[in-house]
Amino acid sequence: ETMAKNLFSKDKTFRQKKNHEEGTKRHELHKHAKATLGSGNLREAVKCPEKEDLNEWLAVNTVDFFNQINVLYGSIADYCTDESCPVMSAGAKYEYHWADGVKIKKPIKCSAPVYVDHLMNWVQTLLDNEDVFPTREDTPFPKEFEKICKKIFTR
Repeated sequence: ETMAKNLFSKDKTFRQKKNHEEGTKRHELHKHAKATLGSGNLREAVKCPEKEDLNEWLAVNTVDFFNQINVLYGSIADYCTDESCPVMSAGAKYEYHWADGVKIKKPIKCSAPVYVDHLMNWVQTLLDNEDVFPTREDTPFPKEFEKICKKIFTR
């Protein structure tokens, strides 16, 4: 119970899961993605199904990826603290500094938990923005949608 309480504490980076509304095209694509992901062929699992809109496919997979990373990070958040993870890095050669271009324009050095908190807030803001990730099927995606998704995945 204590671990679950800590995992879902409001002061943690853990975010509420984003869902695909049942009966929508995105929910159907989400089910397709879940079914093919365990197939053993990663290239086929991430490939946009024939006759499907690439932006819809990217939206579904971006939301699903966000949800998975959210759960994964929530499970290790107690072990990666400002003290134990003072830098966001990928080994000794690569160090990540945060900048979102809006709130923080110049990249800042920060601990891994602070970096992840900035990242998850940034992604959540994008996912909640109807102009970027429209939820209505009759609302078009922005022209730069693929670029936005790529940026989310690279961070």
